This record gives sequence, structure tokens and C-alpha cells, in this order.
Amino acid sequence: MVVGDKMPFPKRTSYYITSFFRSCDMDFQHDRQTTKWRWVLDVLLKLDEGVCSHPDLPSDQLLRVFKELLNPISFLKAEKDIDEALDELNKWLNLRGLGATLDGTNTCRIRNLGSGTMSSSNRSETRPLTSGELAQRKKVADFLESASEDDFTEHLLVPLFRRLGFHRVTATGHKEKLLEFGKDLWMKFQLPTGHWIYFCAQIKRDKLDSSASGGSKNVANVLAQANMAIGHPIFDSDANRTVLVDHVFVISAGEITRAAKEWIGSHLNAEKRRHIIFMDRDEFLDHAARILIDLNLEDVPLELDLDDVPF
Repeated sequence: MVVGDKMPFPKRTSYYITSFFRSCDMDFQHDRQTTKWRWVLDVLLKLDEGVCSHPDLPSDQLLRVFKELLNPISFLKAEKDIDEALDELNKWLNLRGLGATLDGTNTCRIRNLGSGTMSSSNRSETRPLTSGELAQRKKVADFLESASEDDFTEHLLVPLFRRLGFHRVTATGHKEKLLEFGKDLWMKFQLPTGHWIYFCAQIKRDKLDSSASGGSKNVANVLAQANMAIGHPIFDSDANRTVLVDHVFVISAGEITRAAKEWIGSHLNAEKRRHIIFMDRDEFLDHAARILIDLNLEDVPLELDLDDVPF
């Protein structure tokens, strides 16, 4: 693809192969003697051993090569179809659990199809959603409109947390409500040091609000369940011992108002307050759009939510 032996890609002579790597800010110069594709392969193998800012993605230098490989200016000059080249590149990347996409500025970004990590930026920076991600965000939002709490948990949250790197993601479900002790879902995460920290989630379908009009019953119920979750241990069968959770996610398929967050925080002491992590509808949908982009929800059978039956 770099040399241009693949039809959709611009053909590059020895001079332009050197120019290609200089555009990537790399000082490689083709010797005009070695076969072009063999020389490029040796360079790419060296780059593959470079530093990775994202463990789920190729090396930083290879990501720069992918970006230059789909430089729209090169395709304009060569009168080649960049969309065909993108499809050809994805045939190869998809076999390795990766995918390429062009963002709103026609810059090539590489995504890990499992974790959703994208080469757009560092982890702490928020980037705009691509057109494909916006379409998936709408699909997930539509699914939430008729999904029960168990559907939300099992078909969306469980795969989300698994792809984010959590281990043993376990949903309790309505069948074991008496045994869940405020935990609709629990999981664990391994630190780079090898130590484990434990999480559970209290999951709600509806908006959480502490105002009189919204009703404070649901937020008071969340508070009671969060207290229960923090204080009651879980059994980790991998370690064959009981452990206390380190953090509790309060997740809602609807809005979690600022008043609700403040009300819960004001009713917890400083020690317990630090355990709580909020995730509302908008935040969840943004995560789902990026990380669950290939998740097919069309054939998921929806359960009847018994809490909503009007009789």
C-alpha cells in the first residue's frame, strides 16, 4: 500500500517513498537498489517495535504512517479514490482487530475494535464522534427507549465494561434481587502493579432526581442501595475469598440531575462519598458510541419490565 502496488493507492517511485517517510517526520531514505516493497517492509517492522502510547493500538510511529497513507492530498494528485483505499486497508486491519476511519477533517484514525480505543488523541481528551459513531449512538438511544433494566445491564453495560478492560463482569439480574445487596453488577479491574480493585454498579432505567416534582423516592432508594453495596462484601471465586468493593457506579439510562448528585453526596460521609462514580444517559451513550460501535442490537429480544406493568 505504501509503495502503491495495491490498485487504489498512489504509485510511489523510490524518490516518493523517501518523501512519504519524511512527511511522517522519519529520516528513512530508499537506497534505490533494494526492492521497494522489501525495503518498506523492513522499515515498517522497525517502526512496529516503537513506543505505544495506547496499549490497544500499534506503535505511535506506525499510527503516523497510517495517517500519511490515507492523506487526501495524495489521492487528489494521483486521481485515486480514497474510499476504495480505506476499504482495502480495513480488509487487512479488521483481521487484526483494528479498523481505520476518516474523521471530520479527513484524517485517518485507527480504532481497536474490541476496546474502542482510537488514535485520535490521548485518553483524557474528548473528541467529536464520527458519523458512524453518531449513528450507533442513536441506535443505542432507541434501544434504551424500550429496554428493561436487565436489558440495559446485560446487553449494553456488560459488553461495555468488558471492552474497557474489566474482568469477571457479572450481572445479578432480577432473579436474584434478594441476594444482590445493592449490586446490580460487579466486576474487577487489574492495576499495572498486578493488584485488583473491585467495582459494583447500581443501575436504574429512569431519571434520578431529588426534586419534589421528580420525586425523591428513587434517589433515596439509590442512596440506600449504595450504602448497602459499600458495606456488604462480594465473593471472588477466582481468589476464593470475600472482598469489599472499592467503588460504586451509579448508572442511569436517564438523566442524573445535579440536585440528585448533591443530595446523595450530602447524605454520605466523606469516606463513603469518595466511593461513588456517576454515569448518566449522555455519558453512557458517548462511551457506547465509541466502544460498542459494532454491537448489533436489532435482533436482541427485549424483556418485559415487571416494574412498569400498569396492573
